Amino acid sequence: MTACPCAQETCRELLSKDFDVELPNDFPNITHNQRNLTTIMVEVDENVEIEADDLIRAAEDAVSSPTYETLKRDDEAQIVYNAHRNPKFVEDVVRDVLKTLRDRFMNLPDETKITVRSLSEESIHKHNAFAERVTTMGKIRE
Repeated sequence: MTACPCAQETCRELLSKDFDVELPNDFPNITHNQRNLTTIMVEVDENVEIEADDLIRAAEDAVSSPTYETLKRDDEAQIVYNAHRNPKFVEDVVRDVLKTLRDRFMNLPDETKITVRSLSEESIHKHNAFAERVTTMGKIRE
């Protein structure tokens, strides 16, 4: 999931005005959430192995918070709290995945084609947010 940083900042300003208090920038205040679908494609020769779990971890580490199938109420609250402490735009998700790939897969050849997509299914808008970057490992390293 992602938590919207723009709405969070606007809500921070409203709350500060309504309660006549200055909220710190890292205060995990209210915002709307999106279900985020992150896609990572790494095109390599058939003799190169990449663990799918490493790609899943790269996607989960890049969003505001991973999601889970079943949660107890306390765990659910912790997920929401964590997401609001780590708000992300779709562009942030794509950039963070690319940084992780650069750091975790240093052995991949420069010509390895990388595609990263982030789609946030909006909860309050009638449109979704989307970002994509198609590049190579060589360009990421630059």
